[in-house]
Amino acid sequence: MMRGSGRVAGPLVAVAMAATLLAACSGDSDDAATPTPSCPKPVPEPAASIKHNTIYLNVVNAGSKAGLAGDTSTQLEWRGFNVLETTNQDLTDNAQPKTAEIRYGPAGRQIALTVAAEIENPTLVKDERTDPTVDLLIGTQFKLKPVPPPAPSAITANIYNTTYKPGLAGDTAKLLKQRGFKIAESGNDPGGSYFPNDVVLIRHGERGEPAARRMALQFPDARLQEDRREGTDVDAILGSKFTSLVPVAKATAPPAKKPTPPKGC
Repeated sequence: MMRGSGRVAGPLVAVAMAATLLAACSGDSDDAATPTPSCPKPVPEPAASIKHNTIYLNVVNAGSKAGLAGDTSTQLEWRGFNVLETTNQDLTDNAQPKTAEIRYGPAGRQIALTVAAEIENPTLVKDERTDPTVDLLIGTQFKLKPVPPPAPSAITANIYNTTYKPGLAGDTAKLLKQRGFKIAESGNDPGGSYFPNDVVLIRHGERGEPAARRMALQFPDARLQEDRREGTDVDAILGSKFTSLVPVAKATAPPAKKPTPPKGC
């Protein structure tokens, strides 16, 4: 459990934590009782449904990559979790997680499993804390599982034409609207770009990567490119090789890949 100075939970946070604790109570488990550097074992899916916005966690950088805890905290907050504190590992803590170590109290296993469902190859460690918070120690090989692409109705897109074909962006925007996407703008590319070797270029910010993957499914051979935008909207920039969208029946997400075991395991 994390010690030292940190943010003090206010009354509303305390109430939310108490409600989460009641919803997450569980029996004993065979998780480690002390931190361990061993390779992770398979972790079951949570048996209880706990909303992310009721979970409070601390993120600790236990690896060698500077800034990893901060970046991870931002992504966890995008996924709905509440991050209380972001720190580097205490020098007295000898845990050496290859990927991630999730620490939780006796009654918080379902909370820990809910956090674990977002992470590749985590290790669970039970300690003696009496509150429902969770500590997430991230190692050098830490990876979050990809966020599933959202439904088209949750995606706002701009459709831009870089070809000589008039009306192409508008026609494509109409078809995408029929598939449920929200279209903000359509027309010629305001940047005057030219993509002779592309079908479509999907531009997106870091937070909009899941939406970009959903949009990319609508096109054959789409190319994704991250820019610095802060929102979740995406741009679909039609290149010279674009002819048509893929059929609706084929615009489906592939099955999620199983996590690769960390190196050395």
